Amino acid sequence: MRTVRTGLGVLGLLAGLAGALPAQTVTLDEGTFRLMVGGQEAGTENFTIRRNGGGESAVVIATGQVVLDAGRGGQQINADLQVAGPALRPAAYQVKVEGQDAQQIAGRVAGGRFSARIVSSSGEMMREYLASDGAVVADEGVAHHYYFVAQRVGSAGARVPIIIPRENRQVSAQVSASTKVAINIGGRSVQASRFSVTIAGAPERQVWVDDQGRVLRLEIPARNYVAERTSAPR
Repeated sequence: MRTVRTGLGVLGLLAGLAGALPAQTVTLDEGTFRLMVGGQEAGTENFTIRRNGGGESAVVIATGQVVLDAGRGGQQINADLQVAGPALRPAAYQVKVEGQDAQQIAGRVAGGRFSARIVSSSGEMMREYLASDGAVVADEGVAHHYYFVAQRVGSAGARVPIIIPRENRQVSAQVSASTKVAINIGGRSVQASRFSVTIAGAPERQVWVDDQGRVLRLEIPARNYVAERTSAPR
């Protein structure tokens, strides 16, 4: 990772992408996660994932808001991710954290690098680090981003580069082959694929998705953390 001083024009990039989008929009997923820590309610995550256009010109926009209650630090995270084309290549990302550990990050992926402008209580800085071919964005504390991990690996499992903007780094994650299980979501039994995400030096993630790769549940056992859908996707 290295520090850079060049401007990004991220807001201009986002505006340009939005202006070029076709009128047709398809909702790939939307819903609400109930967040639990130590078996206690800790907050919610509301999100939408939409696709505009098709083929090489397709742009997928994922937006979400995570709200943690005062007992968990009183934090709010607003995340906006754009990925492009059938390969779902990350293009631009913005996240604003309010409350505990407040900061704003605006970044983009270009030329195999993730470049970001970071504003926090410590001031403003620019960061740049590797964004490998086939990388996905799965930011810390954002459950719906694992949709893109599921789309990348399918059912066979694979090693996947994961960009974590709030940690200013890319990691290599081993994603296991999925196992078919039944899971209860909002009082309804749903067939799901369960896989684990293993990152060196970080707690293992367990992820359950439906047959379209939509995230039903994310669990980090070492942190007693669970994000679970309040109702099954339609």
